[in-house]
Amino acid sequence: MFTATEDQIKNWKKEHGDVFKFKSEKHGKAVYCRKPKRKEMSFVSTIKDPLKFNEALLKACWLDGDAEVLTNEDIFLGMSAEVSLLLEFAKIDVEKL
Repeated sequence: MFTATEDQIKNWKKEHGDVFKFKSEKHGKAVYCRKPKRKEMSFVSTIKDPLKFNEALLKACWLDGDAEVLTNEDIFLGMSAEVSLLLEFAKIDVEKL
């Protein structure tokens, strides 16, 4: 299983903000991702197929990890259920004046 060093994680956080680790204990694989940027969100939002959307989002936010996550159906489909966590952004309050 790929494991990033503390220095790698620290540098990623400094450069990208939040960093997420997705892992499959069963397969011994892990990847590290960051949140998507506006340009990436604009691109992936045009994708209608949910699996292609998840794959594009994962690839866009990929920092490092085991590449098999993208090719192993069991791991990828399991990760697809969790990749939406990358889309949690700040809660904004709106007040009608």
